[in-house]
Amino acid sequence: MIKRLFVFSDMEFDQASETPWETDYEAIVRKFRESGYGDCVPEIVFWNLRDSRATPVPGDKTGVALVSGFSKNLMTLFLEEGGILNPEDVMEAAISGEEYSKLVVVD
Repeated sequence: MIKRLFVFSDMEFDQASETPWETDYEAIVRKFRESGYGDCVPEIVFWNLRDSRATPVPGDKTGVALVSGFSKNLMTLFLEEGGILNPEDVMEAAISGEEYSKLVVVD
C-alpha cells in the first residue's frame, strides 16, 4: 500500500479539477474507496510550486500537508522521516535548518 502520496502543482489546485464541486482531496479519497481500499488513504502532501492561494484541503486535516515553494528541510521530512503529518511537523521542519540556528527572539 502506498504510504505517502505527493501532488505537485504549478497552477491553482481548484482549476485543475474535473469537477469543481469536489476538492482534489475528496477526489483522492473517493478513488481509493472505489478501488477497494475503504478509508485507508495514504498521507497526502499537496505541494504548490508557484505563488498562489488556492488550497485543496483545510490545513487542519490529519494526514495532509500543504506546502508552497521549496525547502530541503521539508523534502527531508517527507522523504526520510516517518509518522503522521500535521501542520506543526511541517512548520518545525521548515525552520529546523542550519540557516535558522543563529536567529534569536527579541521580545
